[in-house]
Amino acid sequence: MQRAVLKPGKEKKVKNFYPTVYADELAEAPKAPGITRLYAAGGEPLGTGYFEPGSRAALRLYRFDEGPLDAAFFEVRFREAARRRERLGPYHRLVHAEADGLPGLVVDRFSEVLLVQVRTQGAWALKDRWIPALERVTGARAAVLVPTEYGKKAGLSLEKRALWGTPPKTLAYEEDGLSFELPLELAQTKGFYLDQRENRRLFEAEVQPGMAVLDVYSHVGGFALRAARKGARALAVDKDLAALGALDRAARTLGVWVDVRSGDAPRVLAALVAEGHRFDRIVLDPPALAKSPRDLPRAKHIFTELLAHAFRLLAPGGRVWVSSCSYYVKEADLLEAARRAGADTATRFRVVRITHQPDDHPWVAQVPETLYLKTLVLEPHPIS
Repeated sequence: MQRAVLKPGKEKKVKNFYPTVYADELAEAPKAPGITRLYAAGGEPLGTGYFEPGSRAALRLYRFDEGPLDAAFFEVRFREAARRRERLGPYHRLVHAEADGLPGLVVDRFSEVLLVQVRTQGAWALKDRWIPALERVTGARAAVLVPTEYGKKAGLSLEKRALWGTPPKTLAYEEDGLSFELPLELAQTKGFYLDQRENRRLFEAEVQPGMAVLDVYSHVGGFALRAARKGARALAVDKDLAALGALDRAARTLGVWVDVRSGDAPRVLAALVAEGHRFDRIVLDPPALAKSPRDLPRAKHIFTELLAHAFRLLAPGGRVWVSSCSYYVKEADLLEAARRAGADTATRFRVVRITHQPDDHPWVAQVPETLYLKTLVLEPHPIS
């Protein structure tokens, strides 16, 4: 087996279960990609992972002992992940990469169909070991590989394909009585955003009949549809026509009505302000606006713009739910954007609630990157 050796003093974070070893932390490294055992400078074995030459994140550890990365290992990992989610029903994230001890691998379960993301060279190189194990553990009738931007950045040129079985043309999803039929093409690019499930439940609980609700970056309308079935007047905004089409079909199945507007969110919000609209609840759930640290200033600017529009659109007693699904946008960054928006609109507000991702997207304290979803619930709080 290949070996890699850390520079003196670099073993502390690995001993604290951080799975990524960077190239500049290694005193000795293999020349070829492959399964590699990691040692401290003094010779102590620290773990086993996959080495990717030329990558800044050179070695990703799958285990913190000297055991193998064989099919049996992956089967144990998948069974552990499934056990932790056994009360969540048939729709959930089954594998959340490093948080489940499987770097570079994400698996979302939609009943009998799995959507699989491979985000690292190592995870793909080990596919002949984990694909059979995943099929055995889940018993899913089909698994579909979903190419991602993460994979492209890692140098993977993967195409959509079935890992096993025959994928359906549409993907069924059910959540608390809401039923969706998503075209597989749409599910492969955006999925359903399983990570907002608990927020959608909390949101519906505070919606009252007759309220006006605005769901911005609505995708297939998880928030808007929940509001509509509570008797609210809901408007969904998204530029993806396929997603709005799925929303319309779900609304008809549920027997409710949701208005839609297609277009760029900031422009639509500005138009709604100009038209004099007011809403009791506003959801702002944009896609990841910061995929690297250099994107953070732009992301904060966009959040400030969105929140300023939202504050102008709120009816008295209204609330804004704003989410970021980017690791690089911290709670403090969202709060700073909200304060800037408050200054721009003369709005004093209080923070009603802060939430994070649900249990099937676990957050491991030793791996900060596993915490990515942050949601603030903000309420204007005037004072004389």
